[in-house]
Amino acid sequence: MEITEALLRELSLLAETDRTVLSAYLDRSRGWDRAEDFIARESSGLKRLLSEEERKNFEASLEFMSDYLVEKKAGGYSGPGLAFFADLGANYVKGVELPAPPEPLLAVDDEAIIFPLALQLDSYEPVGVILIDASGARILITAGETAQDMNSLAKKIHHKSKVGGWSQMRYQRRREKQVKHLAVELAKRAEAVFRQEGVNRIILAGQGRMITALKEELPKALSEKVIGELPWSLKEGDAGLLDRMETLVEATERGQEEGLLKRLVGELRRGGLAVAGARDTERALVMGAVDVLLVSDGLDTDTRERLVSMTESTNAHVEYVPKPNPILSKLGGVGALLRFRVQGKS
Repeated sequence: MEITEALLRELSLLAETDRTVLSAYLDRSRGWDRAEDFIARESSGLKRLLSEEERKNFEASLEFMSDYLVEKKAGGYSGPGLAFFADLGANYVKGVELPAPPEPLLAVDDEAIIFPLALQLDSYEPVGVILIDASGARILITAGETAQDMNSLAKKIHHKSKVGGWSQMRYQRRREKQVKHLAVELAKRAEAVFRQEGVNRIILAGQGRMITALKEELPKALSEKVIGELPWSLKEGDAGLLDRMETLVEATERGQEEGLLKRLVGELRRGGLAVAGARDTERALVMGAVDVLLVSDGLDTDTRERLVSMTESTNAHVEYVPKPNPILSKLGGVGALLRFRVQGKS
């Protein structure tokens, strides 16, 4: 399973019980052996801190995680990281594929530790890529260091007419029809795929007339989500594409953060739909008033985890702002845009 807002909400609800929850984040980028050694080392230390009943549940949870890892290894999983959660009292076990290597963690607590997931979801929001050139087209979903091929159209557009064939004008009309047909079909497929996958950012990659034809066929809902274009050939593969995309995605992410921070400060100045600081933000979360939580890395770990978990349980959105950020630092490391005004702020 991949990271989604629905998954974060699901995990946040585990905090409503008194049961012990296992949370694990594994860096698989350095190999399976390193990840397994980490589990063995950390679990040995944790067992000494648990009661007999907690230890039994913990060991059973580790067995479920071991089965999950065996399955991923046998299936040839080569992604950079995995997360795993188990609440046996709720009959809940879930493994998650991560788009980037996480900070390794193995923990037992009365709630799932979800901030690292929320951070990766925010930092590596899925990006849809439509690639098109004369050799065909592809639709990709990318996140962090991973790319998933969702759809391919292997329709070649002829560059040269045969000797003794059509005149240049007739050949050009035929080629334009081929390009338009491919663009229409590709736009239709992309719309369906991106809607299903919840993609809100799109990059177009290709060459010249092919990109122009595709843009002409994109419905308005997709056009508004396009964050940039890249010159590209399908022959160049995916690895270099991800590197080239990084600048566009990073600029979009920083622009989104700046816009939200500007709104936050504006609302705070006019006493409007915003709060700042851990105390007022938590109060707004309890009331279900938060629409977007803006949290910086400078906030202490316990407070950050608590506020993020509350945010996910109320179906609000978490926006992580990398440290250092002077605006959030002055506001106590956290703030929130609200759905409705909260009275009696401290």
